[in-house]
Amino acid sequence: MSESKFDLYFADLDDAERVVALRIRDAVRAAVGDHPRISETTKWNYPAWVYAAKNGNMCSIMGANGYVRLQFFRGMELPEAESRLEGTGKGMRHLKVWCDAEFPSEQIHGLVRDAVALHQGRAG
Repeated sequence: MSESKFDLYFADLDDAERVVALRIRDAVRAAVGDHPRISETTKWNYPAWVYAAKNGNMCSIMGANGYVRLQFFRGMELPEAESRLEGTGKGMRHLKVWCDAEFPSEQIHGLVRDAVALHQGRAG
């Protein structure tokens, strides 16, 4: 069985970014659990999680130079977005996870849980 495009993305990252990206992937998977309406896919060649509904793009991973971004497509709508996430523009916001810093596991779990609630139509 061949690897999916989702899984192949990680192989192309530099070593430090790969380690962080895989930890983010695992943290998102843990926060999502076995939610029946959320699936893993690729969007614009990046690993992403999609909620099965209109405007269902939930979050994605994007490697960068020295860090990895966990991007939330509706990030501006998440509770306390300005203090929790970076970015400008209409809706997308991201969390930078630096390769040489402590891994923000609890922060990722909280953000993903809030994103799931947002996509289910519940605030915060």
